[in-house]
Amino acid sequence: MSPLRITSLVLLGIALAGCSALPMRDGAISGPFYTPTNVTGVARIPAEIRRVIVLPVWGGPQITAETLVALDTVCQAELNRTAKFEVVPLSRQAFYNLTGQRQISSVEKLPAVLLEKLLSLNNPYGADAVLFIDVTTYSPYTPLTLGLRTKLARTSNSEIIWAADNLFPSAEPAVANSARLHAERFGTDRGRTNLSHPILQNPERYAGYVAAATFATLPPR
Repeated sequence: MSPLRITSLVLLGIALAGCSALPMRDGAISGPFYTPTNVTGVARIPAEIRRVIVLPVWGGPQITAETLVALDTVCQAELNRTAKFEVVPLSRQAFYNLTGQRQISSVEKLPAVLLEKLLSLNNPYGADAVLFIDVTTYSPYTPLTLGLRTKLARTSNSEIIWAADNLFPSAEPAVANSARLHAERFGTDRGRTNLSHPILQNPERYAGYVAAATFATLPPR
């Protein structure tokens, strides 16, 4: 083998070794990131919408009561973080006491007795608007997937102020990147290494990201 060929092979080996030593590109820093797009609403939240009652999360019969209660807590926490309005959660037991039902979806009509309570300013549940939160897709196993459909409606005339309906599959790199970024901004996670991140393996924490990304699309004040 000629000296020139030997030298070329040595240089190639050094170059490949250098490439393998380079740090992995971290999507939580550079993206791409996911932005929910299936959103509609008014330009700004009306000034008179100050108090919003949040109904229990609807998940249909396929989601356990324990999971729904956990989702209630997660969604309420992320909604409070937006500071868009006063959040008044309606507990599952209170909802049942009022309506005889455990949950209601955004595509159903509000029971008359509940609507009457919502319109009563002297009632502790009196509010300017009501927020529906529906789970449309839920997979608690890796890769996690969660779909949320939300509607914010006036209690006076049922006008839809804001609505969103999006799917968040963690198998999609942009969604995974956004979830990790959320965890690093608002959680206690440290160390950007790869996409095998705790939030992508924990359904409750992942739901926190999905709720935050959904409520980030609320109209401004």
